[in-house]
Amino acid sequence: MINLFENILLETIKPDEILIYLRKSRSDDPLLTVEEVLTKHEKMLDEWAEKYIGGIIPKENRYREIVSGETIENRPEIQKVLKLMESPKYKAILIVEIQRLSRGDLEDAGRLMKLLRYTNTAVITPQKTYDLRNDFDRDFFERELKRGNEFLEYTKKIMLRGRLASVSEGNFLGSIPPYGYDKVFVTDGKKKCPILKINPEEAEIVKIIFDMYVHQDCGWAKICNHLDDMGVKPPKGDKWAPGGVRDMISNVHYLGKVKWNWRKSVNVVEDGEVKKMRPKAHIGEYMIFDGKHEAIIPEELFAAAQEKRGKNHRETVRAKLRNPFASISYCKKCGRALIYKAGKKKDGTQKSAPRIMCVNQRHCISGSCLYEEFSQKVISALAECIEDFEIRLKNDTGDAVKLHAKLIKNLEKRLEDLQAKELSQWETQSHPDPAQRMPAHIFKQLNEKLLKEKEEIQAALCKAYESMPEPVDYEEKIKQFKDALEALRNPKEDAETKSRLIKACIERIDYSRDKPERTGKGSFPMTNIAWTNPPIELDIKLKV
Repeated sequence: MINLFENILLETIKPDEILIYLRKSRSDDPLLTVEEVLTKHEKMLDEWAEKYIGGIIPKENRYREIVSGETIENRPEIQKVLKLMESPKYKAILIVEIQRLSRGDLEDAGRLMKLLRYTNTAVITPQKTYDLRNDFDRDFFERELKRGNEFLEYTKKIMLRGRLASVSEGNFLGSIPPYGYDKVFVTDGKKKCPILKINPEEAEIVKIIFDMYVHQDCGWAKICNHLDDMGVKPPKGDKWAPGGVRDMISNVHYLGKVKWNWRKSVNVVEDGEVKKMRPKAHIGEYMIFDGKHEAIIPEELFAAAQEKRGKNHRETVRAKLRNPFASISYCKKCGRALIYKAGKKKDGTQKSAPRIMCVNQRHCISGSCLYEEFSQKVISALAECIEDFEIRLKNDTGDAVKLHAKLIKNLEKRLEDLQAKELSQWETQSHPDPAQRMPAHIFKQLNEKLLKEKEEIQAALCKAYESMPEPVDYEEKIKQFKDALEALRNPKEDAETKSRLIKACIERIDYSRDKPERTGKGSFPMTNIAWTNPPIELDIKLKV
């Protein structure tokens, strides 16, 4: 049932000014596919639109969320809808229920509330139409979003208990089976249970890896090279990676076990933002249960591999950070990380100058460079940036930020005045005495004119918020960059300190250099052989 206010509001909106958003929820029938649920809801909304708006919504105004996540960031279609809502062309969004927009946290709810309110976008459901300019509607809308988040958290807890119970029975709940196995489903009463089944071809490779590591005393890189030379396809990518082989050696699935909470999601705060991470758990931090699948590796061989890993553990001195650019420097040609390599003789003395190279050097087409050359390039970039900051500090008066803030304040004041005027018009039009009301056609003209003016101001306000310049403390920036510069120039400063100071100034470094080529045959000794010297190119993304 639509009340008078909603009826008047819907009369001002045309079908091509409405966006439809469709998403499957956990509350929907689990036996139906995503497509079946969305088609069912689409038909329901079409029938409603035809009855109350006088026409169905155009196909190009419909957005179907196929891959649904918990937050707005994980939903590409809702992001498109929110972007389109910034345009005055679209006046409403039509959904089955409010919670389809988001069941995320309060940050998501606040983002939706702010955007819908300041873009003057109505939220239409078959049960009720919400105008967030109205305090009552805004409060009810917020309560619905919070209720959806509470339901989501409760559902996740129930599902988590069910998943843990399933793993304890020996089922495999991972999305990707470990190398050497396939994921299959078997019937256990009325339940379908996911378990692992040995893949004969891959299982043989797993046995070769364990044999080479334990009995042939081969390292990770040597095992990878051997598998590549054999033409064995790795689980991911084109070439075998040492890290992947190392993880296989400690994977308890090969013993016929299953594990739980090995890569659980945790929230961490970085640069003032909450990010979701999935770190690998240490021994004792995750649970292991007997699986329903067959083992590939005997317990004796698996135990020997773990014992060998413990004996081969590097001493603390050797495990110290040597590369201050670690975790922020990458190869531009293949995207892999850069590593620091310093050749040493058997007696421990330095064999050659340290070099920076791609971790995928054996297969990558990029060439290495001296660590000193790489460092000098970064030093030059930091020095140039300091000069730029000093010029900006000299010329900066803060006027741009003040003027922009004043502009936003004026727009907000004009918007408040128009909202008060609109409320006054609606109060007059809702007067119990018909004689006190305006003629319907006059009210409609005045209301349309007011709404148009509000749309223009709201659009300007959205742009003003987006383009608001952030105040920069150039004195603090200069200090940070100088500290990093001095540390890099100081050969006695340890790599950990350098790394900490560099990361405060640099977000990422992309390295590129062609491989040197021989320019002639050369003669003995090898030092007489001539090589080309390709230039080193660094794309440095600074935190400015």
